[in-house]
Parts: sequence; C-alpha cells; structure tokens
Amino acid sequence: MNLESHLTDSLVEGLFLFDTQAHLVRINPSGERVLGRSWNAVANESVDEIFSGNPELGEIVKAALSENRAVVHSGVTMPGGEGKTVNLSVSASPIQEADGTILGVALLIRDETLLRDMDRANRRADQLATFGVLNVGMAHEIKNPLGGIKGATQLLGAELTPDSPMMEYCEVILREVDRIDGLLETLLAAVPRGELRTTEINIHEILDEVVHLLKLSEETAGLSFLRLYDPSLPTLHGDRNGLLQVFLNLLKNAVEASASGGEITIKTQVPVGGPIGTSTAPRSGSRGGVLEVVIKDEGQGFDPDIKEYTTPFVTTKSKGVGLGLAISDQIIHDHGGSLVLDNREGGGAVVRVYLPLNAG
Repeated sequence: MNLESHLTDSLVEGLFLFDTQAHLVRINPSGERVLGRSWNAVANESVDEIFSGNPELGEIVKAALSENRAVVHSGVTMPGGEGKTVNLSVSASPIQEADGTILGVALLIRDETLLRDMDRANRRADQLATFGVLNVGMAHEIKNPLGGIKGATQLLGAELTPDSPMMEYCEVILREVDRIDGLLETLLAAVPRGELRTTEINIHEILDEVVHLLKLSEETAGLSFLRLYDPSLPTLHGDRNGLLQVFLNLLKNAVEASASGGEITIKTQVPVGGPIGTSTAPRSGSRGGVLEVVIKDEGQGFDPDIKEYTTPFVTTKSKGVGLGLAISDQIIHDHGGSLVLDNREGGGAVVRVYLPLNAG
C-alpha cells in the first residue's frame, strides 16, 4: 500500500471519489462506516443509488461536477444506528487535470457526532490521567499508616485471650482496615496501566464467564441473557483480567438497571469501519478491523442530563461511588479501543465496546 492509500485510509472523514458520470470509484474505511456498507457492496454505483435516502448529497456531487466548483454544506443529516440521526458536514471538490479537465469529484463527509465523541473521549483521557496521579499519591499516603494500624491491631489481638471482650473490637478494626484497603485497590485499578501484559483471548469465553458469575447472584433472578455471538470472530490480544473486569462492570450495570423478567442482550460483531482509537491510536499488532461488543438492557437508560458517565465519581446509584465506568473506560483505552454509551430507541441503555483485532 502506497503513501496515498495510507493517507486516505487514515482519514477520520469519509472520502468518496466519483468519476465524471457520478459513479463511485473509491471509498475509504471511514466512508464505509458513515454509509454502513462495504466497498464491495457499493462499487461503481451511482451517487443517487448510494445516497438514495439522502438526495441532498447526490445534488452536492452533481453540482460540483456540472459547475466545476467546490460545494460545501453543513447540517446534513443521515439515519444512524439505534434510530439515531447523525449530523454531517460535507464538501465536494472537482478533481482536475493540469489543463482544467475534470476527472471526477471528491466528496468528503465529516461525522460531527463522531468528532464530538472523540473530543469527549480526549477530555476523559486527560481527566483519567490526572485522576491516576492523584490515586497513586493518595494510596501511598494511606496504605503506609493503614499497614501500621493493622499490624498493631494484630499484635494487640495476640495478647488477648479468645474470650476477651476486647477481641471483638480488634476484629472490627481489622475488618474495616481490609475494607479501606479494598477501596484503595479499586481506586488504583483506574490508573493508566501503560504497556499491557497481553495474551490471546477469545472474547466469547470471557463474556460467557462473566454471565456465569452473574447468574450465581440473586440479582439476576428473573432475568434472561440473550447471547448473539458471531462465531467467525478471530481472537484478540489483551489483558484477560482487565477485560473480565470491564464486562463484569458493564453487565452488572445492565443487571442493576433491569426489572425482573427483563432481557439483557449481548452481541458480538465486526462493524463496517467501526470507530477505533478515538482517544488513542490502536496498539501495534492490530489490523484495520475492529471487534464490537454490544450490551443492551431494558432499563431506564442513561440520564440525558449527565454527559460524562465515565468521569470518576459520577454516578446515579444511591450506593455507587462512580468508579465502575471510569475504570472500564480506562482499561478499554489501554487496549487501544473505545467505549460508547447511548440510549436505545424505545427505552433502555446500549453500551458498545470497540477493540482492535489481531494482525493477520
């Protein structure tokens, strides 16, 4: 692949190249994502066929051809997944020979919704980086005296007889020390992990293990899990324990949001041109494709007034501390992936996890 191909394939904007008859001759991966169709499905189609549901886009391309000038529009809308509408800004520019002869038109489509999500992801990354520094310092300062308290309590307990009324107080102290220590470990889990120790992973095995663990809890009584797995998915390289924690957090949230008799859907697939690396570039050894895990519940969905659910300590749960999504987002970020939270059309939440596939 030459430099030109690398450049077009790396664009976050969708690039469509049309000949002088307004037939498609090239599309990049971001264009496939915007369109929701692959190159093989649209090759050589006319602009009117490709954008049959958006005739405005076809008119823009034909205007650039007939008038031999650049045409720019904003506020163009296109149907997206889950009944959502995607906001686009588009520009069509004639492709010319040195003597002015028109060879075709380049249509560039910017997904403003995706760009907004990327900006939000970058802000989250900055917040989590600051949060990680604070975590390390706080844990260091607290763990040292905590260890002293635990050691002194154990020594005190060794001096007491088993039937001493003071033994109960020692047990309370040790129990609370362990509880604080567990909270510190949870906080440290949100610290950026740097280079991961990865192994080859079957994502379906991880999801099945998480579902099995959740079914052991009384919270899942009356709930059903619908697993729609793509058996052709390849393996990926990742931190198995980290990804277990991610999907345990996400599915536990879905369980807590669901009423008895509800259904939780878990779907795996390779989306056409799915977003990847919105907050970081994919790690070396990944290929252009991505693996998507979709989790849907039938609960109340995300509160539209809260925009940053993955910010540490942001929560709507009465007993939550707001770390589950923050930790999950950081682990996914460390894998070179992205986390997308949204509401379902008709009620409920939908969570999408994108992870890079293995090379080869």
